Amino acid sequence: MTKPHQYNQDGPFFITKEVAAQMIAGGYEFEPPLIPCSIRLGDILERMTVAELALQPGEIAEQERKRRQNKQSSRYGSNG
Repeated sequence: MTKPHQYNQDGPFFITKEVAAQMIAGGYEFEPPLIPCSIRLGDILERMTVAELALQPGEIAEQERKRRQNKQSSRYGSNG
């Protein structure tokens, strides 16, 4: 039997998707902790596909969309 609260753990505690599903089914309101980010949002958006990027809100996502449009325009030249 596991302890309900394991405060004295030496290492990090990870919850798998399966365990999270069981916890939710048992009535636990699961919210993963906030994780400090060590990578820039722009770097993350840069790695997304066009379809994934289209779903992202915000000014930084809009900047990445414009950057891609400018890159594509410079690659094929402007027809204006």
